[in-house]
Amino acid sequence: MNTPEAPARIGHIPGGAGNAVVRVAALAPAALDGLRSPRLAAALDGVLARRDGLRAEGRAIADALHAVIGGLPRDDVRPRVIGLRRALHAGRRPGTREWTPEIAGRLPAEVSRRISGWLDGAAALATAEDSLPGVLAAARESGLDALLKAAMDPGFRIALGGTSPVLAAELEKWISDPARTPRSGTLTTVARYLARAATKTSPLSTFTTSGPVAWRAGGPAVEVRPVDRSGVFELSYYHLRESIAGFVAEHAAGRVPLALNASAQRLGDQVVYLRGLGVLGLLGGERHCAVPARPSVLALIDQLGAAPGGLPRHVLRERLTGGDGSLDGEVDAFLDHLLDAGLIVSGLPIPHLDDVLAGSAAWLRDSGEAGALPDALERAAAALAARPAIDGSGSYRARRETVAGRLRELAGFAVPGGPHHAMFASLTTVNVRDTAVTPAPPAVCSERAWRPVAEELDLIRRWIAPFAPHLPARLALTELFGERLRRRGPVPAIVFYREYQQAVTAADEAGAELRGSVLAPAARHPEDSVLASVSRLSDVMTSALAALSPYPHHAAAKSPAAESPATESPVTVSPVTEGPAARRPAGEVAVHPGALRTAVASYPPWVPEVRSISAFVQPAGTAGGFRAVLNALGTGFGSVRARLDHLTGARRDAGPADHGTGPIYAEFAGRFGISLNDHLRCLPFHLGGTPGLADHADGARLRIGDLVVRLDEETGLLALATTHGREVRVVHTGAAAREFLPPFSLLLTVLSGETPPLSVLPPPHPSRTAPVDRRCDWPRLTIGSLVAGRAQTRFPAQSVPLPRTGEEEARFLLRLAEWRRAEWIPRRCFFRTRSAPEGVDERLARSATPWTRTREKWHKPMYLDFDSPLLVRGFVAALRRPGTALVTFEEALPDPLGGDHHVAELVLDVTAGSRPWTPSPHA
Repeated sequence: MNTPEAPARIGHIPGGAGNAVVRVAALAPAALDGLRSPRLAAALDGVLARRDGLRAEGRAIADALHAVIGGLPRDDVRPRVIGLRRALHAGRRPGTREWTPEIAGRLPAEVSRRISGWLDGAAALATAEDSLPGVLAAARESGLDALLKAAMDPGFRIALGGTSPVLAAELEKWISDPARTPRSGTLTTVARYLARAATKTSPLSTFTTSGPVAWRAGGPAVEVRPVDRSGVFELSYYHLRESIAGFVAEHAAGRVPLALNASAQRLGDQVVYLRGLGVLGLLGGERHCAVPARPSVLALIDQLGAAPGGLPRHVLRERLTGGDGSLDGEVDAFLDHLLDAGLIVSGLPIPHLDDVLAGSAAWLRDSGEAGALPDALERAAAALAARPAIDGSGSYRARRETVAGRLRELAGFAVPGGPHHAMFASLTTVNVRDTAVTPAPPAVCSERAWRPVAEELDLIRRWIAPFAPHLPARLALTELFGERLRRRGPVPAIVFYREYQQAVTAADEAGAELRGSVLAPAARHPEDSVLASVSRLSDVMTSALAALSPYPHHAAAKSPAAESPATESPVTVSPVTEGPAARRPAGEVAVHPGALRTAVASYPPWVPEVRSISAFVQPAGTAGGFRAVLNALGTGFGSVRARLDHLTGARRDAGPADHGTGPIYAEFAGRFGISLNDHLRCLPFHLGGTPGLADHADGARLRIGDLVVRLDEETGLLALATTHGREVRVVHTGAAAREFLPPFSLLLTVLSGETPPLSVLPPPHPSRTAPVDRRCDWPRLTIGSLVAGRAQTRFPAQSVPLPRTGEEEARFLLRLAEWRRAEWIPRRCFFRTRSAPEGVDERLARSATPWTRTREKWHKPMYLDFDSPLLVRGFVAALRRPGTALVTFEEALPDPLGGDHHVAELVLDVTAGSRPWTPSPHA
């Protein structure tokens, strides 16, 4: 019977609601069926079974021969029988002198019969092994046919074109001429992308469709249904939109308005500000600056302070001179000096960076620009605004190429040989990000199934508090600056930033630790801190992790609770029932939610809770009751839904409101150079401070000048507040990693304490003390109905078999299958690779300039089916990548091939101060 569907909410943010989002993989797992070869798998298993049988029978016969040899006369037969026994014990065929009719006649009839049977089995084994190349060839042929058939899916071709245009072009050639088989490496990579499209829910491309969730009272936990989906184009890569804004400003330099640096504020006899804070400055180039508060400077501030969008130079000049033309040169020199100093900035008065093309065109026309540049900008904006349906790959690719082509046309308006000309001329479809979305719910979910999961996620939200990645940095800042603030009282945030810069660049141990805890939080464990306030966090982490006992973790092992789990941490360890004891999987650790509640109750006040999280979860079947698997954690506050609403064009009647009490929640107005951060407003305030660009038109504005740093009475930690004393929490609600935040903005998030860890199993995980030179196992971790961590096994990369020089592929697959079976690796799993563990200095070096380095993607889980030769080839290629030191296998939970539905992932928000589950009106 159908049940009524209605919107429902899991958690809510202050003044608003963040509905759940669902992500659905582009392809059904059935697309991978053809890549599998059950016949090859059966042949490999058959050979291994024959080997096992022969090995056991050979040793049994050798034992029987031991007693026979003692009764043989000491003639030339006896040493030959001894050789026969050794051969059988070793599992090799005996030599021609070790098994002859004469020897067979000297042995007991039953023993001779068993030896003859063993030799027949050895011959059959050799025949089976010799047949493997033929079976593999047939599997390879059928696998290629299946790969081509699956890869012809229009959605897959569209997604591949956005991720790898070169690979997509090779695929199109193959589709147009199936007899023209691509190179082996191309086939392997296409297969890897196909597995991604069928088993993963990456939100950053058209490999996944994102949409809202429809809820009903009962029924299946997640029921995927077909919907019309479209692609949304955005300008990709860091600072591309800012570069376009700079190009337009340069093109019309005489008409560009001059605006006051949004961070400027008067403090005593100086005007202080941050230079480089903003989208037209360098990402990491913030510097604390000051100029004397002279009457001429204050007069300029009065004029620009009343015009947030800025004033054209000629208007500002006239106001400052009072119309006296004789002073124009002097005023121009004055303005140029302050432009160089960064107190005033130039830019475009557009409300949103994602509107840079159309906004720039409108500004140019309003400024009197009659040339062709506004037309070219409008054409590019129109192409970018297209929302093509994801159904015909050819038409979609043409739309994507049109966007890139319209952007390249802008090169004709740039100075030849200049940086802007080179930028526009080199733009390709890779610079155009597209995401598949739908405003219609692509899945219907059951409130009954997800309600207990939401309750447990709320518990997780409270339990993870000690593992908030920047809590050590906040503790360090409190120890270094707390006493000063007690004496001085609240300090303007911009003044505190200057003192922070001095501390973080100091050459002492405290400075080194502060750099590490801010830039690379996982690089140092609190236990190793030189600061007492930070090292004491290690004890809290130990106590928290003891609640998971006996789950293996270095901190849990130090807890008294870990020694008596029956009384301190009620858990269940599920045993395994087969396989060599030394190689058995670690089983499952089931933790009762009450253990986590007990741990949370013991947290000291200086471990503040994380107020909101987004939980990325998948349904994991109903055996023994419904369970969900937690994939990752992220910033909550409805940010994922706000991103989806931005992409689909949804508009809310009213954004979240501030109720005038409690903390002020503010998000960053600037988007830090990447379109992934674009979303609708999801917090009541936004933090202004983007020189040259107007702040968001919607929502209340909080200025940098409104912020002070003080000691929080409840926690004793450094915290943000307004100049009027109200607590402030600044949250990075964008989809791009927080490591891309400029330094001052990153400091504000540290002081706000609203950044959750990425996982319930906090870094370093697996344990920092786990040896990297041998196999290590971690069991599945469940908390109530929530799988908080999948079972996984890690190996040194060199311990995994790889093809030998000149070795037939079939022989290698046999060796790999034998190793996999001996090590208890599942046939279907996910794997990821990584380089050797890094030291603190290496992590800091990587974190210092994250926007300039090539980001490594091989640490992300990749699907592997050992019964698919193509996917095994991809696995081998990953292990052979230079620098690969470790490989981790993770259980495929839920099994992508375990059902006939598309893989789906829900994003559920859970926020403090609200019920974890707000039922639908009908419930």
